[in-house]
Amino acid sequence: MIKFLDGDAISAKIIQTIREANQYLTFVSPYIKLNDKVKSELTYLVRTKPTVEIKIVFGKNDKNPNKSLSNDDFEFFKTLGNIRISYVKELHAKIFCSEARLMLTSLNLHEYSQTNNFEAAFVIEHSGTILGSLVSNKAETAWEEALDFVDKVIESSIPVYHKGKVYETSWLGFSAKLVEEYDEDNSETFFKRTLPANDSVNFGFCIRTGVNIPFNIKAPFSDIAYKSWKRYGNESYKEKYCHYSGEASDGETSLKSPVLKKNWKEAKAKFNF
Repeated sequence: MIKFLDGDAISAKIIQTIREANQYLTFVSPYIKLNDKVKSELTYLVRTKPTVEIKIVFGKNDKNPNKSLSNDDFEFFKTLGNIRISYVKELHAKIFCSEARLMLTSLNLHEYSQTNNFEAAFVIEHSGTILGSLVSNKAETAWEEALDFVDKVIESSIPVYHKGKVYETSWLGFSAKLVEEYDEDNSETFFKRTLPANDSVNFGFCIRTGVNIPFNIKAPFSDIAYKSWKRYGNESYKEKYCHYSGEASDGETSLKSPVLKKNWKEAKAKFNF
């Protein structure tokens, strides 16, 4: 079933989605500033359902991403444990979803938007829920296409923070066994990235995170990004940025080819490699 919402009904539906999440909860919002109610609900969710996987994607303000996600809210998210936080410079979409429903909306997850703006949303209830059992084939198709879009956004995002645990549930569903823990924190280099003041300094860009690092054709990763890359060690793995210009590479760079072809001659002349 697809339903239209506006005003306070959108915020109420977000709270309902947090409360009812059992498997995953995903927030895609360029700007994030949490109110106390959302923080309280997220804290309760993690305390009562620690296996729920939370994904946060924010965007905009490439030169100062703290304007899109404040340090206070970032530190709060880190307390939730089983969470992935990532960034997309070009992000404009706002989507909030769980396994039960998906909301496509004009609303940023921002207390000002929730209080002051005229906002609207469409909500799709999944066919596995009671409301969703009334869903049409068109709504089911829209659900799948929207989830594919969310996956694409997450896949193209820069990982900023990723920490959590993977559980294996017994076949009866009465217990869960911890099988893996992960902890990847790129926040220090991500939030502090700035353009070099002196262009004559041999600065380049990390091909995975876009942060400023010394230009080195053989070492185009920041220290943290290199540790992440080293897990698999694939020299041809498609990365996100050009080591020379810092522009998005759309997967055309890798450890093997860290500079975009169009920039190769210029980079070679400047850095003499």
